[in-house]
Amino acid sequence: MHIAMFVALTLLTATAASEPDSPMEHADYAFVDVTLLSMDSPVPAPHRTVLVRGDRILSVDPEDEVTVPAGTVRIDGSGMFLLPGLADMHAHVGFDYQPDQAGERADLLLYLATGVTTLRNAVGSPATLALARAIGNGDLAGPRMENASPLLEGENAVWGFATKVLTAEEARAAVRQFAADGYGSIKIYHTLSRESYKAVVDEAGDLGIPYFGHVPFEVGVEEVLADGQASIEHFRGYDIDGLSLEALEKDGGRSAERFASWLKMSEARMDELVRATVSAGTWNCPTFVVNSMLIDADRLEAYADHPMAAYLPADYIARFRESGLEELFSSESRDMLRQARPQMLKFLRKLHDAGAGVMSGTDTFPSLVPGFTLIDELGAFVEAGLSPYEALQAATTGPARYLGEEDRRGRVLPGMAADLVLLGANPLDDIENLWKLEGVMVNGRWLERQALFSQLKELAATTPDEPE
Repeated sequence: MHIAMFVALTLLTATAASEPDSPMEHADYAFVDVTLLSMDSPVPAPHRTVLVRGDRILSVDPEDEVTVPAGTVRIDGSGMFLLPGLADMHAHVGFDYQPDQAGERADLLLYLATGVTTLRNAVGSPATLALARAIGNGDLAGPRMENASPLLEGENAVWGFATKVLTAEEARAAVRQFAADGYGSIKIYHTLSRESYKAVVDEAGDLGIPYFGHVPFEVGVEEVLADGQASIEHFRGYDIDGLSLEALEKDGGRSAERFASWLKMSEARMDELVRATVSAGTWNCPTFVVNSMLIDADRLEAYADHPMAAYLPADYIARFRESGLEELFSSESRDMLRQARPQMLKFLRKLHDAGAGVMSGTDTFPSLVPGFTLIDELGAFVEAGLSPYEALQAATTGPARYLGEEDRRGRVLPGMAADLVLLGANPLDDIENLWKLEGVMVNGRWLERQALFSQLKELAATTPDEPE
């Protein structure tokens, strides 16, 4: 991430929009004379006016053919670019959310400040369900949130907060309970036994709820693909060929020996895995930005020192400087990830070119700036050989398809959700232009850049109380 981009983003200059009294009030809006990146086509459409009523796009027409209705809030889009809101499809936010704390409010505003209007919360809790309701009710400004279930693990669980299931019946019962609680998907981890995993597959299928996550070591990637897992995270599971269970379980599944399998993967084997993924219809959310942090630990210090720090709650900065990443990944593992990166980028390009679903995600946790790393992630997609338009598809139309909402989200068309990003430069020319945010609309509610950063600065002045 370039410091210059942070500086540009943090300049508090007002846009040419007037606002309703509250930044979260609904109003009718008109984006006037904007260049449209509808994501329905790679060709920009200049001189368009987009009318929004409530939480939906009302119309998209040439500017000279539109009469803006009286009472509509006009946003001057001349020289600017309008595109759908972005999605972070592997986030971690609000696990311990409490309404009186400032931390989650800052997280949500940071997502909005880089155009993220949809989150898939990759590990849920009762608190994340409450957070999603607060956002949906308009009590908090933030992206729409899709909550996965609490994490399902087996006997050798890696995470203390996980739900351990040791039998098929325990796994079935957990899936039924999570579905009843209102989680939208089931999150699995690599420690599940084959028996428990198969029970999750069966029960989730009966209930019509998707399951996603890592590839259980006892099962393997071919079987997971054949069973129809909805998505694989971090490419974890393509990298376990030829390794013993003991080697895979070493270091919590994060050993250098495991990551070295990328270097041993032949072109033929990679192509075979790509074909199997396409045939299965399984999506991938590679989260390259996490590996970037692991490969270059100095990036954490850079985040803590960059100009954006003035807009973050004080406890965030301490978390950057004491990330704990070194405790999770050994120096040998981090070095092997560095060596494996070109192979992983090649795998992404092959998946995309073959027609497999790929989508953007960050694995946001305390070592990563919420939302701000998504642009870095899309930069990795471009580095892999995707065009900026194709990278943007992974953050717009792709997530909408994955969530079964392609008729409601991910494009700027009449009838679609009013989740929109206004930029001062064209991201199809350079994906880094996503940093040039002028404002974001989520669920029909407009926040200009000045309002976003004013709220963040206010939160930064308050150190949130930590739960006891």
